[in-house]
Amino acid sequence: MKSVIATCSFPGTYDADINLALHLEYMREAAAQGVQLLVFPEQSMQGYPRTYSAEEEGQVIDGVNANAETLEGPHVRAVASLAAELGIEVIFGLAEAGVRPGVTYNSAVLVNGSQGVVGAYRKIHVPLQERIFFWPGNEWMVLDTVAGSAGLLICYDKAWPESTRELLLRGADMFIMPTAWWLWDESAGPTDMWFEHYCLFERVRAVENNRWFISSNLAGDIGGRSFFGVSQIINPNGQIVAATPFGEPGLAIAEVDIARGIQDSYHLNSGAHLLRDRRPDTYEVLDGRRPIAIDG
Repeated sequence: MKSVIATCSFPGTYDADINLALHLEYMREAAAQGVQLLVFPEQSMQGYPRTYSAEEEGQVIDGVNANAETLEGPHVRAVASLAAELGIEVIFGLAEAGVRPGVTYNSAVLVNGSQGVVGAYRKIHVPLQERIFFWPGNEWMVLDTVAGSAGLLICYDKAWPESTRELLLRGADMFIMPTAWWLWDESAGPTDMWFEHYCLFERVRAVENNRWFISSNLAGDIGGRSFFGVSQIINPNGQIVAATPFGEPGLAIAEVDIARGIQDSYHLNSGAHLLRDRRPDTYEVLDGRRPIAIDG
């Protein structure tokens, strides 16, 4: 079954109302082109936390917590309402307010027209620069979408093969990753090391699992960082089916057959089946039968 998927390179701000208007604008543009599932970047609703000096740290932390909202919040409801009107599914980034004051999660939220909020994945691998803002989640999540079962991850999560392998074993047909990935050396452009890592991780995670990989990144200079966009739809052979241009906001759209793409990847790789051919009986360190020789 074919589905039309779009991923957005998003020119975010630190004003949730402005960001909401941008979400709704892209949703209408996508729906007009027959899109059924639309993906936005990490922290697309409130903005990925800006760079700051030591003197500004408390102010930035307070701002992140003050702007966080629950899954019943007004910006979430507005996205869900338009999703229902347009008949599309949307995944977007949210600073999700926890039950206790000051507890905020870096979340990816899936909404659709019939259920409203289907689920929210809370980022598990939280890097050092985010730990002062966000608490880590503890549960990998695979959710049903119109295109197939989607294993959710956020940005830094893709640096671990265990992340996507866990989602695969939970039944994911595709990995969907909102991200906020910037350039280490802005002068290097597309030859920047971090950009190369970004592309390498996504293609490898697709190939090593025989699964689709869909990313959505910020685009533009935001909060003291230069985000390069390049939101991608990658097939299970690691081939880029659609992508936004380097450094530019906008949508990448592709009509795909998720199940057929997975089957084709098995045939095109001479029968290699990276799920079937695993040997977990030999992975003694991973399952605790043998002690770890080195640990960070």
